[in-house]
Amino acid sequence: MDNNNNTPRVENSGLWQKLALNKGTNSLSLRMLSYILICSTLLALIITLIQLRYDYKQDVQVIEKSIDQIEVSFLQPIAASLWNLDEEQVEVQIEGIMNLPNMQYVLVKEILGSSEVPLLARGRSADRYDLSQEFELIYQGEMVGKLFVAASLEQVYERLWQKAMLILISQTVKTLVVSIGILFIIYYVIVRHLNTIVEYTRNLDLDNLGAPLKIDTGNKTRNDELGELVNTLNQMTQKIDHEFDQKLKATEQLAHERDFSATVINASNAVIVTLDNQLNVLTANPAGVMLTGFHQEELEGQNWLSVFIDNDMREKIETDLRQLRVIQDQELTLTDQANNQYTLLWTFVPFYEGNHVSRMIAFGYDVTPLKRVEKEIKELNDELEQKVQSRTERLEESNLQLASAFDKLKNAQQSLVEAEKMASLGGLVAGVAHEINTPIGISVTAASYLQEQGNQLEKNIESGKLSRKFMEELIQNLNQSTELLLNNLRRASDLISSFKQVAVDQSSEACYTFNLNENVNQVITSLGHKIRRSGCEIVVDCDDDLELYSFPGSFTQIYSNLILNSVKHGFEGWEGDKRIDISIHREDDQLHIDYRDSGRGVDNNIAQRIFDPFVTSKRGQGGSGLGTHIVYNLVVQLLKGHIAFDSKPDEGVHFSIRLPYQAQKAD
Repeated sequence: MDNNNNTPRVENSGLWQKLALNKGTNSLSLRMLSYILICSTLLALIITLIQLRYDYKQDVQVIEKSIDQIEVSFLQPIAASLWNLDEEQVEVQIEGIMNLPNMQYVLVKEILGSSEVPLLARGRSADRYDLSQEFELIYQGEMVGKLFVAASLEQVYERLWQKAMLILISQTVKTLVVSIGILFIIYYVIVRHLNTIVEYTRNLDLDNLGAPLKIDTGNKTRNDELGELVNTLNQMTQKIDHEFDQKLKATEQLAHERDFSATVINASNAVIVTLDNQLNVLTANPAGVMLTGFHQEELEGQNWLSVFIDNDMREKIETDLRQLRVIQDQELTLTDQANNQYTLLWTFVPFYEGNHVSRMIAFGYDVTPLKRVEKEIKELNDELEQKVQSRTERLEESNLQLASAFDKLKNAQQSLVEAEKMASLGGLVAGVAHEINTPIGISVTAASYLQEQGNQLEKNIESGKLSRKFMEELIQNLNQSTELLLNNLRRASDLISSFKQVAVDQSSEACYTFNLNENVNQVITSLGHKIRRSGCEIVVDCDDDLELYSFPGSFTQIYSNLILNSVKHGFEGWEGDKRIDISIHREDDQLHIDYRDSGRGVDNNIAQRIFDPFVTSKRGQGGSGLGTHIVYNLVVQLLKGHIAFDSKPDEGVHFSIRLPYQAQKAD
């Protein structure tokens, strides 16, 4: 490490001393060297054995090939020489065989009748041969003798032994040199850093950690396992130091809490008593001591049952206490030495050490003043019951009168609601009549013109004054009048269909699947004359394919009342923008109808009561105040939905209606 920090470093003494000093045979470096030597030696032995076995097989194959060569090169000449009784030639041939590598013994036998007679022999005979083979000497189809040859492996074994010794010596020297080199590398790469780490941890002082651990890596940052180990050790020491500080703080906090708890217990008005398993008093706070009249020393050791409760109350609690379990809110009485009686509410909690209850803690709360107040309240309640009974009789008479008045009011409200519905329907009828009047009038005019043209044609035919020009003008006029008549009759038919649908829906509470876009547009069409007369624009944002299983007549009444309210209350005498936006969308399992207009809005005193009956800003000007009340009843009671209202003066109104969505009738 650097000279500027306190991290230990290994002194530059001899390598072997560094490896084994104060470690004996347990030195990691020496053990690694031993393992390397053992493994290298075993590997050298195995490689040597494999090499020797291979060379042995090669030498044996060479000898076997020599014997096979004898069969090819010498059998036929020896057989011919033996047939010709030319022993000199046979001897020469045997010498040639003996000159082959590793030949030990050669014997030529002559066949005389049924006997084999040795003729010539060369080499050393033995009882057992390493390799041997006997050949038959055949000349012109007749066996004239036998040739026996034997080879020795002594030279092979000698060569293999010499080679083995050479391999072992060279492998041993190489292994030793490589092992020492590896040992040096291991020391400089690993062991010396481990020694630094060991020395650092041995001298580690938690009270004074000093500088963090560093290892000698030159000017390079070490990111290998040793670097990770050093970082981990530094993190560990920091964590230990942090946890040590935390434990010191926790100990101080526990001491503070202990003192605080003792202060709270001693200052508490509640009685806190610690009992052993036999219910004898171990400790009691000052409130308990003052309650009993005993001194602290006199109180300790006495049985809780004989000190803190009256005799007639002991049977009520003793059995449960002996079971050493939790007991809550037991109301018990105590008469002190001055014959004053107190009522305490007791709670008992067992204190465990391991799996066994070592003691019980009793908490007593003096509720004597509360019991006194409870008694007074009970007496007052008895008096109040008599007063309430007499007043109840008078209230029943008043309730009967109020019920009668309420029935009358309800009937009047129902009548006004029906009148508002009829007024709404009357408005629709008047509007449709006004709309139909124009196309019907144009149609009547066109039909009259067609009648005049027909009469004129009849006159020209009778007088014989038909001309091509007259016919062309007649046909052109007929086409124009017919087209005008059809268009206006079709327009009247559409108006009648829309009004018919609205009228049927308003007079029937039938429930079926209908198209929401068509439903709202039918209402807009039926109220077209009032909308155009007010000069407002209605923009509908609704999916063309959105359908709902519900009461279409109720939706028609909702749209009609909202639009008529905007026309009558929002746009009448209004110089600003006149626009109504109706947005109808499905949101998961709900249908959201968002209605807005850009009119004058509603005053705050009316906005707070907008859905109440008879609330209107046109009192005395034809306004009944039931339009929004009808909308509220339809949304909340019939359609089981929710409606919200928001408005500010000169900023229009906003109705948000959310209804349960059902596309078709449930099975």
